[in-house]
Amino acid sequence: MSAKSKTLRRLFAQLKECPSRYNRFRGEMPRQTWERFQRVAWEPEDELTPAVMAGLILHDETFAQLLNEAERSQMLALAVNALERYRQETNPPNQLGKLIAASLEES
Repeated sequence: MSAKSKTLRRLFAQLKECPSRYNRFRGEMPRQTWERFQRVAWEPEDELTPAVMAGLILHDETFAQLLNEAERSQMLALAVNALERYRQETNPPNQLGKLIAASLEES
């Protein structure tokens, strides 16, 4: 295999992965953020926050009953949307890179 062919194969592999922008959710960030969230001390005088309530509703059926079926569905849909956007942000599509990769593959 020629050097030119090896170079094109490496370029093709890189383009196929298609990284296209800075990722603000680096590596272990989601896990580390979750662990920090869990370590927040809860004192008896502390108020229940919307973030904690959202987690309780999504995690526990007893708390989920605080919302009606339509509200629970909407909350779950929002969480699914956020997860999909997180996945797009951490592995974004790069249409130009895919087009170049497809063109290289054809030739």
